[in-house]
Amino acid sequence: MKRTEVWILLSFSVIGLAGISVRAQDTKPEKETVVVESGNDLRAALEKGVRLKAPGQPITAKLLEPVYAGETLAIPAGSTIKGHVSAISKAPNGKRALRLLDGDLTPPKMAHVTFDQLVLSDGTTVPIHSDSAVGIGRVANSKYLPKSQRPGMRQKFKDAMAPLREPNKLQRLGQVVITSLPYHPEYIGQGTVFDTALLEPVTVLVPVQPNATSLQASDYLHLHLLTPVNSSTSPAGTQIEALVSQPYYQAGHQLLYPAGTKIIGTVEKSSSAGWMKRNGSIVFAFRSVQMPDGTTRDIHSTVAGIQAEHSEGLNVGQEGELHATTSNFARVLAPVSLIGPSRAVADSTRQKTAWSRSGEGRKGFGLLGAGAAQASVGTAIGFGYFGAAKRLCDAFITKGSNVELPVHTPILVRLDPDNPSVAGRKLPAQGTTPLKLND
Repeated sequence: MKRTEVWILLSFSVIGLAGISVRAQDTKPEKETVVVESGNDLRAALEKGVRLKAPGQPITAKLLEPVYAGETLAIPAGSTIKGHVSAISKAPNGKRALRLLDGDLTPPKMAHVTFDQLVLSDGTTVPIHSDSAVGIGRVANSKYLPKSQRPGMRQKFKDAMAPLREPNKLQRLGQVVITSLPYHPEYIGQGTVFDTALLEPVTVLVPVQPNATSLQASDYLHLHLLTPVNSSTSPAGTQIEALVSQPYYQAGHQLLYPAGTKIIGTVEKSSSAGWMKRNGSIVFAFRSVQMPDGTTRDIHSTVAGIQAEHSEGLNVGQEGELHATTSNFARVLAPVSLIGPSRAVADSTRQKTAWSRSGEGRKGFGLLGAGAAQASVGTAIGFGYFGAAKRLCDAFITKGSNVELPVHTPILVRLDPDNPSVAGRKLPAQGTTPLKLND
């Protein structure tokens, strides 16, 4: 009798476990096969700085933007791509000359990186074939905001201090110390951005997307440039092309422009940079769309935001004008740098310590200047004036910066209310909606 009861209990246990297994299989999300066509851009940033050694060195980065195939999310932002340094080349002579003026004797080098593996969030590794890319510095999102909504000094200071709160602080501090030496190893810094295009289609398995009824209408059109734009070499009338990087939905959850749609535009006005720190500017707009079925539609649009290298200091105007800027902090700091050497000249009896002489020498010629300034007070004063002269030239006299947008630059475009394809749809007011290039 007891044996019979044991068998009955075991039978119910097996049936229960089988039911749990079946329910687990039923709740497993369905997946579909998606093909990402060649030509799609992968924009990724280095999460941790690496010392540049030799070709073949492994490189790992994370995607800053999602990749879509039509209207399907194929590769989410944050996915990892792995590759290697395919070549190392010399930087332009102009960059080396600037380093020499700062007392840096290290010949600058450029790392060409090729990515060959895509690692998805579930750990799946997919081989990819992409072109070689040269990294750019940290990128920043520039957008137009009305004066009443622009950030105050506290927010600007908080944004400026944001890099100091990023991980790998000790490693970055050590890198700063090493690169301040007159001759030092070359590094690929943390946050360096690589834009690489797929040379062959990539097939990935992705979860089945939700129904179109759950999708929200798009406020901005996300584009990637196919044509480089430069305020000094792109005169008015120059044709430019871009690709839609994220699907654009009309009111009523209707897909209007799938990812991969080509947009055609022209440069309307450009101004080249000039001497006395006159910076360049450019205005361009997109006026037609080539639909996947071969037809062409007219659109009316305005550039609303852009993601470019932080050092360029680009601003976006109300009418979509892009213009380079000069740091106000640099303009203030340049005249202030004259105080140190001028005080020493005015008071000849003033005894300068080794530390103060090092400071003046470093302003002019880096650590080499700091060492040479120990020879005499006059030498320290000379290096101090040399450093002040460089800062004054950079802030007020030298040629300004042009607007330079390489291929694959992400752009946000606002479709104007009179656009035929969005007629009857309420668009957001200028600057009232935060712009995010990776939404």
